[in-house]
Amino acid sequence: MSKVFIQTYGCQMNEYDTDKMFELLRAQDFTPAISMEDADLVLLNTCSVREKAEQKVYSELGRMRRLKKLNPTMKIGVGGCVAQQEGAKILKRAQNVDFVFGTDNLIELPEILRESDNGERTVHINRLAPRQKVRDFIPEFPSSASHLPNLKAHLAITKGCNNYCSFCVVPLTRGTEVSRSPQNILEEAIKLCRNGTRELCLLGQNVNSYQADGVDFVELLKNLDDITGLQRIRFISPHPKDFHPQLADAMADLPSVCEQLHLPLQSGSNSVLKRMRRWYTTQTYLEKVEMFCRRMPGGTISTDLIVGYPGETEEDFQNTLEMMQRVRFDLIYAFKYSIRPGTRAADEENHLSEEIKTERLRILLETHELILKEKHEELLGSQQEILVEGPHPRETDSMSGRTRGNHSVVIRNTDAPSGSLLPVRITGYRTHLLEAEAI
Repeated sequence: MSKVFIQTYGCQMNEYDTDKMFELLRAQDFTPAISMEDADLVLLNTCSVREKAEQKVYSELGRMRRLKKLNPTMKIGVGGCVAQQEGAKILKRAQNVDFVFGTDNLIELPEILRESDNGERTVHINRLAPRQKVRDFIPEFPSSASHLPNLKAHLAITKGCNNYCSFCVVPLTRGTEVSRSPQNILEEAIKLCRNGTRELCLLGQNVNSYQADGVDFVELLKNLDDITGLQRIRFISPHPKDFHPQLADAMADLPSVCEQLHLPLQSGSNSVLKRMRRWYTTQTYLEKVEMFCRRMPGGTISTDLIVGYPGETEEDFQNTLEMMQRVRFDLIYAFKYSIRPGTRAADEENHLSEEIKTERLRILLETHELILKEKHEELLGSQQEILVEGPHPRETDSMSGRTRGNHSVVIRNTDAPSGSLLPVRITGYRTHLLEAEAI
């Protein structure tokens, strides 16, 4: 059997696509390789959300020239968002690449490999679909190859986005929003749970705007909640404009839906939010947070934040810090603004210096660390339900797991099996880790 190594960059959607590539290639008699050096086929599943993404891909391909010289029969393919953007340019700039395939072309991998075996260097880039509201964009797999056991799994329910935020490249690389049919989603979820999955994370660039065949996101959650063996459901990333009372009620009422909400804020300044085309204000955002907290007291909230957006003033930045203090996020994903070609923000004036952006990011992260310490102090002595994920990689006689609020936990002196739900008491904490003992 041949061996394949897939290098994955970027978001959970890319990780999900990588899983699908592995499933397709297993049906073609490929097994996972432990390293690039050990592989007959190397795939780069790329992401273009951050600045200089293309340069990073070309740098990696440059380093791989040596591998191709040592193993001339090795095949190298580039997929994902950078491939969707760059297309044939990749073949011209990197002579060691055998094929390029776009975000909608992973299902064609078997055919692409056959062409490559015939000595062809090919580009498979579909024009992103026009506004097509429902499409089962996940291929069917042979039962022998698909849905291998995994305690926690991602499940894509939408693809693409219609929001066109000024800083975001997703509509240009993933296309406009498409929802999978509910039946297609449920079939995959049931197969996963039959093979040992206990937690599903639903994926979409705007996951809570899901709508297909008369089923909205709330109804989909209700259908998934009925699946035997499914203990936990999470979802990422919702848009604040689509977080409404019916969804908040469903989160509170459905046993498998976790008391955790990821709600991207991006900025605490209304003027910046307007230029970002986010379609909410800080006041309406706080109303959504309050709606969640009323229904799920003790629930956790995470967010995305961008510092240094073009024209962001010191007052704008202070407003972001103030919002962070008001909401007291349990987790933040914070980034410096970076120019993405083709987006509206790339053409804005008053881009900030790298020094200002770096300093603001430092202050933001340090401020959040103080909030996180306070939040962890409040958890000391509390009882939590842990989904045990397996032995801790560095600490003996300890297991790793997560709370329903998505806190990472190390549990001392327990041999509870992976996949079990374990009640624990929180006894300590580190910066991004809770310590616990089994009850």
